[in-house]
Amino acid sequence: MNSKLSLSTAQRIASIFSGLIRNTSLYPPGNPALTRPLNELHTLIVDYLAGSPSLRIGLSDEILFLEEHLFVTAPQQVEDLATHFASRKVEAVIIMPDVTADELFQLSKLFADRALSTESLIDHLEDSGITHILVIAQGDNEERLLHEAGNAYQAALDSVRTALIDIEANRIPSSERLLAATRQFSDVAAQDPQIVACLSMIKDYDNYTFNHSVNVGVISLSLAAYMKLDRIKIEEAGMAGFLHDIGKTLVPKTIINKPGKLSSIEFDEIKKHPEDGVKIIKAMHGLSGNIAEAVLGHHLRYNRKGYPEWAKDMELSNLSQIVAIADCFDACTTLRVYQLPMPPAQAIKVMKRLAGEFLNPEMVENFASMMGKYPPGTLIRLDTNEIALVWKGNLGNPETPKVRIVFDRFGNKVEKPVTEKLEERRGGAPAIVAIIDPITKGIDVGDYFKQG
Repeated sequence: MNSKLSLSTAQRIASIFSGLIRNTSLYPPGNPALTRPLNELHTLIVDYLAGSPSLRIGLSDEILFLEEHLFVTAPQQVEDLATHFASRKVEAVIIMPDVTADELFQLSKLFADRALSTESLIDHLEDSGITHILVIAQGDNEERLLHEAGNAYQAALDSVRTALIDIEANRIPSSERLLAATRQFSDVAAQDPQIVACLSMIKDYDNYTFNHSVNVGVISLSLAAYMKLDRIKIEEAGMAGFLHDIGKTLVPKTIINKPGKLSSIEFDEIKKHPEDGVKIIKAMHGLSGNIAEAVLGHHLRYNRKGYPEWAKDMELSNLSQIVAIADCFDACTTLRVYQLPMPPAQAIKVMKRLAGEFLNPEMVENFASMMGKYPPGTLIRLDTNEIALVWKGNLGNPETPKVRIVFDRFGNKVEKPVTEKLEERRGGAPAIVAIIDPITKGIDVGDYFKQG
């Protein structure tokens, strides 16, 4: 999925970037001392990104790295770049496809401005509309990961929407931006799978098709990371989840949008979507056969009594079963014409009942373990009479998750809830006394995760 970056090219990119940071404060814009190295830097990066979803430069234990290359001993300019990152308290810079030379120049200028704090540098990037460069600051690791995952979620949503529109217009969809978002997600999931999984609580009923596809992707990716699959398999699980329903673009919209029960003929049309999805994926650039295989098998069921029937005896990797679990969880927790959304804990109970027949029982247990006793999106009542929304579980102490208080102890709705860890509350952590159905309190769980 990624192109190979040679050590000499990686060192050249780091050296030019370092020199630009130094020279932007010495020369005016347009000076050849800036334009020549800037154009070379842009060309080197664009050439690499033609075959890779992103380029990552950063610090690991105070040593500069660029993609897979770690510069333990390096020329002075590369050492200077490491110093820039350390003094700025920048953990990493991620450069994505379609980056422009001007964006690289603006990044260099901001690094050179010693009067800017790290937070101001990041704010300036965002205010300038620079969308192809992400700067990650050192600091609160969980907040940083959530910010990075949120950016990847939006990128994935935009990419899936564009892909489906392309198919409807008889164009072969591009995979580059979606691959870049998948790689961002896998970076986060490798450190904290639950942060990625909690994004599946975001629901957009006006854009259900896009939203569902992205949610299945993030759940698949987080479960693969929790199961400690290798990096390539984690990214393939995410891509398969994002694209699992892409074949439905070839099903008539009258069937897709039908509010009532489908006829047998209509259901036969729906059942073609895994095979149609495989045809689309095989036409897309840079996607492995494992992704197509996972899409083909995500409705086969654990007992192989699903569809397509002709594939029941095929040897498939476990990726299709991961996608099936993600698909089931998002379907259970989403409002549909024929069902109210289940609270996450209830959805997991349903999935456990389906284990062994529809779903892989070992993977369901892994998923339940990852989500915790009180999964993200669970509404709980505390012994203080407060009502809180579980933001993220605490695997070390399941009874004290990270929450947002949505109703105070007097029953008043909190207008701007803040996130807090129950175990850090003064006077001791309050006890959880009940799980509450959000519908009874008029709470749209997804809205709180969107705001977060």
